[in-house]
Amino acid sequence: MYLLRLKKIIPTLAALLVILVTARLGFWQLDRAHQRDALEEKMLAVRSSPPIILGPALIEAKSLDAYPAMVQGEWVKEKTLFLDNQIYQGQAGFQVLMPLRITGSDWYVLVNRGWIHGTNDRNQLPQIITPPGIQTISGIIHERTPRVGSVGKFARNGAIWSEVEPSQFSEWSGLLIQPLVLYQTSTAQDGLVRDWPHPGSGADRNRGYALQWFSLAVTTLIFWGYYFLRRKPA
Repeated sequence: MYLLRLKKIIPTLAALLVILVTARLGFWQLDRAHQRDALEEKMLAVRSSPPIILGPALIEAKSLDAYPAMVQGEWVKEKTLFLDNQIYQGQAGFQVLMPLRITGSDWYVLVNRGWIHGTNDRNQLPQIITPPGIQTISGIIHERTPRVGSVGKFARNGAIWSEVEPSQFSEWSGLLIQPLVLYQTSTAQDGLVRDWPHPGSGADRNRGYALQWFSLAVTTLIFWGYYFLRRKPA
């Protein structure tokens, strides 16, 4: 008798455990979605704020990440870097990073000017059109370029780098660099593509995961009901 009761109880306890765990995971994913929605609203507010004017004063990039900014200065094309393995619309190329000397100071800001198609010969870098004289550049502040996928994968081959940090660039170039990378959004007749990605918050993905977990909970309940309520009497 005891074994018979245990045989009946164990499936119920197992089903209850699955339902509780999957439902909890579903609500956790919904909570993550709400957090991401709030973060996206904050980012939209940041991007619509007035641009920060970059001047000779040191900028704290971490507190200003994703803020719009504006700077005036002259390009220093002799210190151009090419960010490697950059794919745009299925084509391989580079993102072009070039320092801009801020007008009236000894400070420079590293600007990601945009994407350019690569050449068949890795030793032959693309020719970049660089306007002379004082330029007014608008863009979005980032702390650095995106990191490569794995730790220790950073590579440098002359002017071709796999990732760029302002401090590394300052050491390499000998220039006094603001601790940020400005992703240019202003237009220029230079043939570079500035179609920067605007990643979503990921909230929809969390809601999709939540739906999967809730579906699993409901499916477990249905199977439990079918097993216990529709089974034939012994």
